[in-house]
Amino acid sequence: MKNIFYSLLCLCIISCANKNNTDIASISLSTDILTNGLIIDQQLLSNIKKSINKEPIQLNREVWNYDKDGNEENYILDKGLVFKFVNHEKAHTIFNKYSDKVIEGNNYIFLTNMDFDESYNTYYDIVIIDGSDPFELIKRIGTNGVNYDKYNNDIVLQLKEWHTEVGFKFVVIDVARIHAYMNKLPKNITQFSTEVYEFCPDVIDQGYSSMDEMIKDYKDTKYFWLWWD
Repeated sequence: MKNIFYSLLCLCIISCANKNNTDIASISLSTDILTNGLIIDQQLLSNIKKSINKEPIQLNREVWNYDKDGNEENYILDKGLVFKFVNHEKAHTIFNKYSDKVIEGNNYIFLTNMDFDESYNTYYDIVIIDGSDPFELIKRIGTNGVNYDKYNNDIVLQLKEWHTEVGFKFVVIDVARIHAYMNKLPKNITQFSTEVYEFCPDVIDQGYSSMDEMIKDYKDTKYFWLWWD
């Protein structure tokens, strides 16, 4: 009789353990589907959703990346989440509030796909993607200025060089656009600004009205951007 009792008890324990394992697996699978493979603290993600007041969609971004030899890569970025069409001020507020916490989790949050509404107000998509190295992300996005013979590798190398001097925190990363906060101003801001203009003429030709205005903006805001039309 005791043997039967112990056998039934063992079966019950095993059954409960299997059920718990199944429940844990189901929860993990459900979370994985909801985050599109992104490993992120659920409370952090919940706070970001509440701050934006939108639900994200799954990242599914096709990338074409070219080099100066005419070689091309085509791939899909599909491990992450996207909050669509968030106005400029809120998008920057979200980045500034949550970027450090997102990076701590080995992910990166950034703005992309600049767009405008009927009144020409600026909007961005906010992306949370796996991997916390922004330079690797710039490679994956394929940022380039091919109209000026500036390819992705050129841009990454130049940004790394400037980064050692000013300490970038990249906020906008797109196919032909980079924005970043500078942690500190360059020692020789005139020389730095001249290098930026030579590397990306559209910062003045289609942006600032003059070099003086660009330098003043750097001093006032420490905000840096590149854009190749």
